[in-house]
This record gives sequence, structure tokens and C-alpha cells, in this order.
Amino acid sequence: MLITITSPDDPSLFRLARWLEEDGHHVSARSSGSRPGAQSPLDLIDVVVSNTMALGSLLVSYATWRAAKPHPENPRFTFRRGDVEISLENPTDEEIKRAVEALSDEEP
Repeated sequence: MLITITSPDDPSLFRLARWLEEDGHHVSARSSGSRPGAQSPLDLIDVVVSNTMALGSLLVSYATWRAAKPHPENPRFTFRRGDVEISLENPTDEEIKRAVEALSDEEP
């Protein structure tokens, strides 16, 4: 399943992409072409996960990154699969569980 991650904070988005790659996720950065004033031409991260367990691992990696790295702007990140979007800042275990459930529903 394809998960797209966005954030209005491009530098943080790319730090997250590097973190996810180092954590073993297959990450691809690309441009939406629809965000005027973006700090860089690449403003989306695509991550392909094979199942619900891999989706959970992705979200735990994100939560670990948020906890481990300082984020002065405290950017919000949005995870999207098809028409389902979940926005997270500093997710709790319960928020991660709800995000996994919402994003892993039937194929769009």
C-alpha cells in the first residue's frame, strides 16, 4: 500500500525521509506540483508498505523520530492513503493505533 507523507515544513520532511530510509523503509521524494512557495521542488514522501504490520512500523518510526529530534516549529505531518488522511504531531501509542486502523482499511 502506498502511503504519502506531507508537511508544510520542507526541511523537516526531508530529515524524516532520511530517518525512514535509515530505518529500512523504501522512501521516494517527489513534487506535488501544487504547493506555491514551497521551499523545495520536492514536497512529498511516498513510502510503500506491504501490510498492516509494516504500516505500524512506519508510524512507530515517525513517532520515534519526533521524540528523538528537536523540532522548533513543531510541524504537523499528514499521512495519506487514497482518500484517507491522518495528521499527527507527537503521536501517542493510541493515536498510532488509530492511524494504522484508519490507513489500513480496504484498498482505495
